[in-house]
Amino acid sequence: MITCKCGQAAVVQWKRRPFPDEASRLVERAPDTSAFIPVYACADHALTPAAAALTHQASCTGPGKTAACDCTPEQEPVPDFPGDPAKPKKRLPPGW
Repeated sequence: MITCKCGQAAVVQWKRRPFPDEASRLVERAPDTSAFIPVYACADHALTPAAAALTHQASCTGPGKTAACDCTPEQEPVPDFPGDPAKPKKRLPPGW
């Protein structure tokens, strides 16, 4: 069973950037600045689904029972395709 830092069962996973020493252990040849560390949280320490979808700073402690997240998460990436995503230019064939 995966647990939160407080020992309770985890109900949500979010991610944070690694500290420099963690990054150097993740990749042997060079620190990986795009890597992230998974963080598990119980119901008392859980983020909202919208906040859990973002990448948080290395120093983020996550929320507590009465406080919110203590960092400014990175913004969601912008899709790299042109045009309106609701109206694709090409449709996939049926059954694809």
